[in-house]
Amino acid sequence: MSVLFGTDGIRGKVGVYPLTEEMVYKIGKAAAAYVKKANSHKRKSQHISIAKDTRVSGGMFEDQLIKGITSCGVDAIKLGVMTTPCAAFLAKKLNHDMGIVISASHNDVDDNGLKFFTHKGYKLSPKEELEIELLISSGDESGPAQEEDLLIGKVKDEPNPTAAYMDLLRDIIKDSDLSNYKIGADCAFGAISYLVPQTAKELSIDIRSINNTPTGDNINQECGSLHPNVISEYVVEEALDCGFAFDGDGDRVILSDEKGQILDGDFILAIISKYLSEKNLLTKNSIVTTQMSNLGLEMAISQWGGRLIKTDVGDKYVLEKMLKAKLNLGGEQSGHVILLHHTTTGDGLLTALFILKIMAETGKSLSQLSRAMYKFPQILLNIDVASKKPVEELTKTKKIIEKSEKKLGAKGRLYIRYSGTENKLRIMVEGQNSLEIKDVAEDIAKTAREELECLN
Repeated sequence: MSVLFGTDGIRGKVGVYPLTEEMVYKIGKAAAAYVKKANSHKRKSQHISIAKDTRVSGGMFEDQLIKGITSCGVDAIKLGVMTTPCAAFLAKKLNHDMGIVISASHNDVDDNGLKFFTHKGYKLSPKEELEIELLISSGDESGPAQEEDLLIGKVKDEPNPTAAYMDLLRDIIKDSDLSNYKIGADCAFGAISYLVPQTAKELSIDIRSINNTPTGDNINQECGSLHPNVISEYVVEEALDCGFAFDGDGDRVILSDEKGQILDGDFILAIISKYLSEKNLLTKNSIVTTQMSNLGLEMAISQWGGRLIKTDVGDKYVLEKMLKAKLNLGGEQSGHVILLHHTTTGDGLLTALFILKIMAETGKSLSQLSRAMYKFPQILLNIDVASKKPVEELTKTKKIIEKSEKKLGAKGRLYIRYSGTENKLRIMVEGQNSLEIKDVAEDIAKTAREELECLN
């Protein structure tokens, strides 16, 4: 089992293991060694591309990655500030052997992380993660001694790196007339702050950006996908047709319709799956989502004869199931949506344009499209924890969970798990009665908090 890698790469506090300069250097060196071993049969130089979001710590970690990568004779290609999905797309499009994105996504500026992508644009498999981790722990990042190991890799800047990605976005809306739409975009002071204005200009779309002046310290600060009320209020105040709230690295999006109603990833999946199904473009008439998705989505999909497949929380698990089942649509309630017939990972901007395409093609407003799904009341509580003792080993908590499940019956459900990127226990409860699920969630949270505190 990998220790360094969580549900979305390597994540942590800046300056605290594993996000120290020394460790990031070792990680870069191990990634380069892995790439060299994987391509030992090919007589060509290897390349690893590096992108980052707008965090002040990004430059420091970029420098360490470059040192580690080039020390193994592998070239480092700098993409600069760029969204995660754009970097993943370029890894495949430009034939990079690996892509690394320095980002902690929606987390605060004190956090950072490393996301890894294969030459095909997919996140690393658990096996690939483990191989890199073993190279780090063994201290044998260099691999078998070769003559080329004595060489130092080159550092290159990718010229006009977003050009190919713009072509991808342009292709999404090529048959759509978006000239009459007024759109808002909350850029979360993140990597997408530069990409949204470029998209608006090159694709001739009226997109009005807010929170798009990053300072290095303000990423995700009271804005973006975790604070969708900001874009909701902006849409209503400016009388816009819709709004999009992105996160720090642009791999997720939350919507606001013209009335200010906030629509999460479940609504997005309901709208897109219904559209694709009606056009016979939804593979096997099925979509993949996680255990966190609302019961309303499952009911909506079943109403038109579709099938919902659930997996563990994390977009890499969604993608894994999609690839295995050969499906083309999946995502998470958090706003990660994967349109596999266009790209290889969750992409907030691409998803937003696809929603605009549906609006233009159907002639319906976003509030009308949102009727594709009724959302059951749902509550999510997060408890800070010092350690992640398995929930099934928490005797008192387990008992109250079983009691709550009986109370909710078939008209509700609960899902409890530890975060894969933070030291938090997440408690999700949903049902038909909002007061009842609130009481259930708080009872479980109180018991779990007390029991975990006694253990520390």
